[in-house]
Amino acid sequence: MQPRCYIRFVLLLALPVLLHAQEAKYIDLSVLRQRTQLRHPPARSCKDGVCGGYRGGGVTDGAPDRRDPHALGVYLLRVNPTEINPAQPFEAEFRVLNTGLAPSEIPVSPHLSDLQPGDESAPFSYFSLTLVVSMEGDWRHPAFAFLELYGSKEHDGTMLALQPGEWIHVKAKMQPRYSPSESATVRLSGGFWLRSNRFTPRAGGDFTMTENVYPNVTATPSLTVRVLSQPDSSKK
Repeated sequence: MQPRCYIRFVLLLALPVLLHAQEAKYIDLSVLRQRTQLRHPPARSCKDGVCGGYRGGGVTDGAPDRRDPHALGVYLLRVNPTEINPAQPFEAEFRVLNTGLAPSEIPVSPHLSDLQPGDESAPFSYFSLTLVVSMEGDWRHPAFAFLELYGSKEHDGTMLALQPGEWIHVKAKMQPRYSPSESATVRLSGGFWLRSNRFTPRAGGDFTMTENVYPNVTATPSLTVRVLSQPDSSKK
């Protein structure tokens, strides 16, 4: 195939994606308080010296498949301020783009509590999408900061099928989860964890079984910011 014909062939393949290249939803978490508390039946009365309930969870895992036509890329578009004090929240904006060749269904609701059935003893399933801000080169901490979106196929409007080339735009205030030992100029990048969850309430507690979902990941550019260190209060 001649080079010019090959280029035309590639453009024809990309045309459907280009035609659908648009923003499908804008979610502004910076102006609302997310409802994430889940209910469970009250703990049983003490018997034989055993009181209350417990919380637990488990994770089943897998691995991505390069042949899978599903793929996502999470772009960290902006952070404000660009000098981050880990003791204070910062504002971040993301673009979650379907970079694959097939529609990808993702959760888009800010409120996990709204997905729980009226019967607090009934188990239920939901999906979660965690948008992650990672500090490049820091392998000890998987997330410098993160936020979560939720959805269930039983609740209209909480899941969104992104067509190839479509994206959602998410804005949020995020709280850093740790502070570096020294102030430094670093690179921050966006990432995600997509999961399927099963919540089972129990008397005085609950159990959540989580399964990681692995669409292919598209690498995205990083941003340069300065992160300040915080005094170690234990040394005072």
